[in-house]
Amino acid sequence: MSTFVDFAALKDRVKIEQVVAMLGLTMKQNGSQWRGACPACKTGGERALAVNTGKQSYYCFSQGKGGDLIAFVAHVRGISQRDAALEIERHLGPTHTDSAVTSTVPSTVPPASLEGSGQRQLQPLSYLEVEHEALAALELSPDTLRAFGAGYAPKGIMRGKLAIPIRSRDGTLLAYCGRTLKNESPTLIFPNGFDPHSVIFGANRIQPGDLYVVRDPLQVLLAYEGGTENVVAFLTDGISAQQWEQLSSLMDEKKCDNSYLF
Repeated sequence: MSTFVDFAALKDRVKIEQVVAMLGLTMKQNGSQWRGACPACKTGGERALAVNTGKQSYYCFSQGKGGDLIAFVAHVRGISQRDAALEIERHLGPTHTDSAVTSTVPSTVPPASLEGSGQRQLQPLSYLEVEHEALAALELSPDTLRAFGAGYAPKGIMRGKLAIPIRSRDGTLLAYCGRTLKNESPTLIFPNGFDPHSVIFGANRIQPGDLYVVRDPLQVLLAYEGGTENVVAFLTDGISAQQWEQLSSLMDEKKCDNSYLF
């Protein structure tokens, strides 16, 4: 009996950004527009393949065709859309409508209830590995990874990446981001529904004093490894006015007199 794949459910859960990472593509980003060479057509130059993250679609100028993320995988791999959907499921988790298995990656809707509170709180991932050989190139010690609750993800949509917890200012676990180990594009992936503009990574760890602002959560961990702790990171390529306002509010709250952007 063939495996049924719910295409609509798959597209609701998976973002095309995750598919770009799954396919191992290197693409240049300009807002919602990503451009790169087409590995299937191998013609048209370095801008032949276009991905629009706003519309969650792709277009190949060499082939003159485009479509959704399932069609995208089918085009790049040279396979049917059904086989493409199955490949997405194998890499990013099952979406069978008749399956009792749920994704191993947390969504932004917390899965576990707090006893007696009536609220639900996201639980840390217990399967992350802090001593996996794939992490050696990052030059992070297991102690640093444990301090942040980060580690190598052997499964889920962040499989093969460094999974880093994202917390609110008060330390509440909001989600995990997946950081590539070889700087593939996109460098960071997020669970469906999480807005990376809404949080400053590391805000919960800040103390009074000078504040250092970087562009990558991995830099925050590396700074901690080197003995510098007052470091935060934006989780987006561009920085909006709203994010600057968040930073200003954070500095007032934590009594940070100066900030330095790197």
